Parts: sequence; structure tokens; C-alpha cells
Amino acid sequence: MPKGLRLLVIKEVKDLLRDPKILIGMILFPALILPLMGAAINISTGSLVEKSSGPLTVYVLDEDGGTVAQRILGFLQDNNVEIRLVRGSYEEAIKNVAGGGVLMVLPEGLSQKIESGARGEIMIYYGFKEFSILESLNAQRMSGLLGGFENILVRGLISENVPGANPDSILNPLLVNEKSVIKGVAQPISPYVLTNIVRMQGLMGPLVIMIVLILAMQVAATSIAIEKEAKTLETLLTIPVSRLNILFGKLVGSVTIALLATIANVFAFTYYVSSITSQVTSSIGNLDLASVGLIPPPEGYFLLGLTLFGALVSALALALTLGTLAQDVRGAQSIIGIVIVPIFLPTIFLMMGDMQTLPFSIQMVLYAIPFTYPVLASQSLITGNYAPILAGLVYMAFFTLFTLYLAAKVFTTEKVMTGRFSFKRRRL
Repeated sequence: MPKGLRLLVIKEVKDLLRDPKILIGMILFPALILPLMGAAINISTGSLVEKSSGPLTVYVLDEDGGTVAQRILGFLQDNNVEIRLVRGSYEEAIKNVAGGGVLMVLPEGLSQKIESGARGEIMIYYGFKEFSILESLNAQRMSGLLGGFENILVRGLISENVPGANPDSILNPLLVNEKSVIKGVAQPISPYVLTNIVRMQGLMGPLVIMIVLILAMQVAATSIAIEKEAKTLETLLTIPVSRLNILFGKLVGSVTIALLATIANVFAFTYYVSSITSQVTSSIGNLDLASVGLIPPPEGYFLLGLTLFGALVSALALALTLGTLAQDVRGAQSIIGIVIVPIFLPTIFLMMGDMQTLPFSIQMVLYAIPFTYPVLASQSLITGNYAPILAGLVYMAFFTLFTLYLAAKVFTTEKVMTGRFSFKRRRL
């Protein structure tokens, strides 16, 4: 390679590496976000596996008491299932799983039917409270255990060669009728279909929220940087208006855009939910989704919009504060590139798992990030658990006020022009 060309290549590489936008955006950011994504997926899935592999508690209403019923209970106990016998009617027994859990009803005459070659029916009720992945895994685990027991039972019946029995009854002696308990009421809907509905509703929300937050922060952070770069900030600061009013004006303009973005996103999310529910209606018959809480109520959408608006205002306040430290547009974009990481974290963790299954330290980190609460709000539309969302609104309000206080402190000094801070001690 000619000497002159080699020097030009070296110079170009050095210039590119000096550009913070390229260094952070193309090199450091992927190097940070991909390991974080891997760690988030690993922790989330690992926590779910650990939680789901523990003892499974099953409430049993044994109205049969026969040989087959005893064999079922023995098989479940041998497979790490804790059996809790309940008494009374099945309506009273359902109350045990209103807060989550599994109820198995062994009807009277079950053993006699199976031993005579007929099919016996077992009622399984899955309680849903948080509509979490863990609850769905417990349902799958119970279904798999019953399938395993059925195979053992089939082999036993075939080996005994029951005379005059229906072959279909021998091959499939158990007719499992699965229902989901939602808010203490049994509904004729499979737990797998139910979980898919909830997950499809909550999948796109976090992604859209993440994109909106990033775009909003980029716009707000560069607004002051553009003023600096175009040399218009100096002129703006000389007009007979206080600097706090200038900062407030920029914030109000950004908040106006945030309000429009919030309205657009809530309407778009509403349309998305209605599209999802209309596609699955055919698979669950004539069940009224609104009556069982699968279609969010108006107050749920209002809280979602309020939380998204609060997160946007928090993001804009943070972006304006950081934008005052940047000397140009590239610097502002580089700073926002670093802040994107805490925006990604809640989305990655909560899309791959549930908050309750994460380690306590991870939960505290996510709760400390104001951008976590819109993701939680999108998931709470179904569960109706709005307490964390209301607490998040209070937290985001304090976060925004504190951030604006820092921005005001910077904006009222000459540091807003230089964007440089000295950490040297003053000489006495």
C-alpha cells in the first residue's frame, strides 16, 4: 500500500473513532446491549425454570375415593406434587385457587367407570391472578403429569385385557376438561389460549413505548445543542426573558409533543388489542371477553396513557438536562446513546419474564428506572393491579421535578454555554 494512502487510511480511522456518535452508537452500544440482552434473557428464563421446577401445589376434591383416584394421587405425589385435600362442593373448592393454583376434581364413580372400560372425566381448574408465565407453566406441568399417568393407566388396562371394553376408552380413559378461574369464576377457556391472548396484548406495548421514549429524548436533547451549534443560544439568552422561562418554554413545547404522542399511542394500542381479541374469539366460542377482564376497561387505558405521559415527561426532562451539557448535536446524541441502555432494560426483562420471578436486586433496579412503569402499565391492563402504577406515577413526578431542578441550576449559569464542568478543587 502506498505511503500516502496508508496515512490517509490511518487518519480516517482516527477521525471516525474520535466521533462520539460512531464510537458509542456503532461500537460501545452494541457491545453493551447484546450482553445485557443475553443476561436479561438468561436471568428471566432461569428464574422461571427455578420457580416452575419447585413443588406444585394441587388442591384435590376427591368425590370418588376409589382405586384409580388413589393411584392418581400417589402418582402426583411421586412427581413432586403437594396434594391438599378439600371438602365441600366444587364451587367452594374453587375459592382455593382464586388467587392462583390448581384444583383437581375427581368425580364420584371415576374409578368404577375406568375399571369397567368406560371413560372417566377429571375436572381441572387453573386459577389465574397475575396471568404470568409461571401460572401458564404450572398448567402445562399439570397437564403433562396427567398425560403421563394416563399412559401408565392405558398400559395397565391393556395388560389386564378387559373383556368387552371399548378400545377408545382403553386408549383414552381420561377426558380432561380444562377451565380457567378468573377472579374467582370458572370460565370455559383453555389456560393456554388465555395466556396467548394476554401475552399477545402485552408484547407490542413495551416495544412501542421504548421507541417513543428514545425518539422523544433525541429530539429534546438536541434542541439545546442545535441552538448552541447554530450560535442562536447566545442571542436567545440576551433577550429580556429569564433563563428559567426559556427552559420552561422548551419543556412545554416538548411536553406538547409528548401529549400528542401519548394520545396516538393509546389509540394505536387500543386498536391493536381489539384486533388481537377479534382473531381469537372464534377459538373460545361465545365467551364475552370483556366480562372476564380480557378486554381492558376505560380506566385501564387512562392509567396507561397517564403513565406513558409521565414517562415521556421524565424522559424529556432528563434529555433537556443532559442536552445542556452537550456542546453540539453530536455530543447530545452521544449522551442520549448512553441513556438508551436504561430504557432497554425494563423492556428486555419484562418481555422475557415476570417481575415477581426476577431476583429482588433486579426488581429494585427496574423499579428505580422511571421507564419501567409504562411497561408494567401495559401488562396491568389485564390483571387490574393498578397499585404499582399509581406508585410509579408519584415516583416519576419526583424524578421529573428533581431532574428539572438540575437543569435549572445548569441553565442559570454560564455552564449552559460551555457545557464543561471542572472537578478541580478551588485553591483557598
